[in-house]
Amino acid sequence: MEDKKIITVLDAETNEKIELELVEEINLNDMRYVLLAPTDNDEDAYIYKIVNVDGKDTYEMVENEEEFNAVVEEYDKLFDETMNE
Repeated sequence: MEDKKIITVLDAETNEKIELELVEEINLNDMRYVLLAPTDNDEDAYIYKIVNVDGKDTYEMVENEEEFNAVVEEYDKLFDETMNE
């Protein structure tokens, strides 16, 4: 059984901590991104950019549509490669 990696982020609107499961980490254009899904819902997913602040990784939700779509496209490529192995 594979261990799930849980990442806690702060909801910018409600200021509440949310636990999300790491689905995939993606490197794109010298940036690191993570695809995260709620632990209680496997249909939704969110993309966060990993930003290093004072030597510590922080997670910023990707809101720019072009950046979001580029990460989704890269994830789709990785998923297709995995399925074809």
